[in-house]
Amino acid sequence: MAYIQTISETESQGELAYLYKRVGNPDGTVDNVMKIHALNPDSLRTHFEMYTAAMHKPSPLSKAEREMVATEVSRLNGCNYCLTHHNHGLIRLLPTDRHDVASELREGKHELLSERERALVLYARKLTTTPQQMNADDVKVLRDVGLDDRAILDLAQCIGYFNYVNRIVTGLGVALDDEEGAVGQWPE
Repeated sequence: MAYIQTISETESQGELAYLYKRVGNPDGTVDNVMKIHALNPDSLRTHFEMYTAAMHKPSPLSKAEREMVATEVSRLNGCNYCLTHHNHGLIRLLPTDRHDVASELREGKHELLSERERALVLYARKLTTTPQQMNADDVKVLRDVGLDDRAILDLAQCIGYFNYVNRIVTGLGVALDDEEGAVGQWPE
């Protein structure tokens, strides 16, 4: 499951057991991306708070738009774990007639995206692959498709979060396994 020691739900005690209940999925499982922090509960708490702020708190960005960004960043970073989870999450959020968008993003294509969605994903691509080249024109493109400054801030934080978590996952060998539960579910 990982290159370092983790602690299962059944072996967790005290603060870790409490946090596992807090970050766990509706089916009672805890995703491996959270279990990787088992040796440092403060790290687990902080990671979960960042995840919740980036992906689930109210935002001018829809949850589907944030899952599109998660899919793009994770694909670019070669993080199959997050790519799989968030691409499945995107499928859950999209209407049936748009499920092809998730498949397309997983392949690095953007033809089926709206103008706004494409702007979000291209901003995510540039910030992930060439952050030193970012400039005011990149933000202007986002404003031109209707994003206000709060939406732009939330977008940058979502991108930053996935660049962080992709490196934790790949650097520590977090993998999908049978004990994790259904892919693409969210904590309550």
